[in-house]
Amino acid sequence: MIRLTLIAGAAGLLAACAATPPPPTATRCDVTVKFGSYGMGIDQPLAARIGAAAEADRDLAAVERRPWGREGEYDLCLQAKAGRDAKAIYERYRALLPARSLQAPTSIEGPEGLRDETLAPM
Repeated sequence: MIRLTLIAGAAGLLAACAATPPPPTATRCDVTVKFGSYGMGIDQPLAARIGAAAEADRDLAAVERRPWGREGEYDLCLQAKAGRDAKAIYERYRALLPARSLQAPTSIEGPEGLRDETLAPM
């Protein structure tokens, strides 16, 4: 009897979790900066520089942080204002990435399949 009660309780809990809607997200990302980790967390100084630039960027309509990892990894979704050049925005943020990173991998994705990433240590 106890076993059936536990199973019924677990099933109810799972149903409640499944019914919870995901958090709201922007409808699109014109440019996405992905902050990864080599097992020691993200490159915090780089993330702070890019985050500050995004918050001050007058070409952006929205900036959204989308966490996905256990070591602070997240994607920074940049949405351009109507009429702004998303490729130019991509190039500005790509220029902020170092060519090589000993601390953590960072990549950027933009319109029309544009993509770049920091090189890993060898």
